Amino acid sequence: MSPYSRRSLMGGLVAAALVPAVLAPPRSARAAEAAKKEFEYVTLGDFTVNLPAQNRRMSYVVVSVTLETQAAQSQNFRDLSPRLKQAVLQRLMAMSERQELRPGHTDPARLRDKLFDSLARIQEEGLKDVVITRLIHS
Repeated sequence: MSPYSRRSLMGGLVAAALVPAVLAPPRSARAAEAAKKEFEYVTLGDFTVNLPAQNRRMSYVVVSVTLETQAAQSQNFRDLSPRLKQAVLQRLMAMSERQELRPGHTDPARLRDKLFDSLARIQEEGLKDVVITRLIHS
């Protein structure tokens, strides 16, 4: 094989290898597309609620709440976070008074459903789920 034909062959192989890279979107564009999410998480934080005293012993529950929202609506939820936090706290306090948050008797699925209902009254559009990330009794 002559040096000229070897050079032509190598040039053709290099060109064939570069064509997909040239035609493909730049990595930053692909990263931006991957970063576009359908859903986002909005953290409301920790809520501590006193439980009715039994035997003069003080007890409480800590519940951490995160919202799964449509990405396009997540800023609305962030803007409404003070009202959303108030709704969570009111629901937790009502559940405490009805003794629905007692250690060993708290149903996380029911807690999630009740919080979802309370939050949907404020902002239903874009709310996909309520995620309980922590549930601690003392």
